[in-house]
Amino acid sequence: MITAGKYEGQHPLHPKARQILLDAFDQGWADPAQISAQGRQAQALLHQARESIAKSLALKVSEIELWGEPELISPIAIWGAPGFGSTPFIYGATERSEIIGMRAKSKQSFEISVDIDGAIDLELLTQTLQPNSIVAIQSANLETGVIQDIKAIAKAVVAQNAHLHIDATASGARFVKPAYWSTLHFDARSWNGPTGVGVFALKSDARWSNPLPHTKPTRAPNSFSIPLALAAAGALEHWIADESANSARLKSLIERIRNHVKQTISDVDIAGNAQSTLPNIISLSFLNVSSEQLVAALEVEGFSVASGSACVASALEPSHVLKAMGLLTHGNMRINLNHDVQDGEITKLLALLPGIISKLREN
Repeated sequence: MITAGKYEGQHPLHPKARQILLDAFDQGWADPAQISAQGRQAQALLHQARESIAKSLALKVSEIELWGEPELISPIAIWGAPGFGSTPFIYGATERSEIIGMRAKSKQSFEISVDIDGAIDLELLTQTLQPNSIVAIQSANLETGVIQDIKAIAKAVVAQNAHLHIDATASGARFVKPAYWSTLHFDARSWNGPTGVGVFALKSDARWSNPLPHTKPTRAPNSFSIPLALAAAGALEHWIADESANSARLKSLIERIRNHVKQTISDVDIAGNAQSTLPNIISLSFLNVSSEQLVAALEVEGFSVASGSACVASALEPSHVLKAMGLLTHGNMRINLNHDVQDGEITKLLALLPGIISKLREN
């Protein structure tokens, strides 16, 4: 299936997770803090879900918290870092808009540029780093699928004893954490889980304190739905199995799209390179084409694609990510492949796309 959404990786709920969710509404509805049979059952189910999620993400159970407001995780993780507001806040030019917006709360902020392939300027980052800086970096970009060299970035950050927050909402379970990190952000939607469940990972309590109003020591508001958490855990387990079987195939389909477009359509920008992008995402921008008309023309043919910025309210808002990379910001389309995509869907798309682009340019 080719799908679109604000989060690249936002697909229909995994079929196996759907059944888990329905069962969970019957079994995990009670407050786990209640002293009752239903409460104990909910507590046991939640514990199992936390263990499953931690294991699937190669984390310790003690390192993770579940959040019912996943889009708040990164801002809260940054806000609660030691010294935020007074110490330097450093972020990449292609970060999500809510991360870039955190600069308004900091006395010192520095935006690190990216090259035409979307890679962070590591030399500039190293020069900008100061002791106890707070660095926010995406493991992969939501719009383009561009993967950052997190291992090299972490090496530069640890040399200055800085706080490293990694937004893994695009890469999800594909993310391989570096040896050094402070806080991590995952969203269940990246592994076909339900909306409304996020994972906040904290390496050390010394690296973060809850900035939200609270009267008891707590690292999360515990506002998530237990049935959704159970479905998120189940979806993650099954997604990993699906990824093992389909990752190479998705990568080959994306490469097929890349090569076909290069050969058949002129004046097109393709974000990133094949070696450093996620295996399921490709972003294409066509000169002298309206993004809105392109999305509509493909929808008529049965293809749901996204366009514009993936991190603002308006889906067709010009992308600051593409602008930062020096690429066309109009005529953009993002293709995002689910594990169940059929080769025939790609064949049909590639057969139609050159003609659609030609027609739109004529008009």
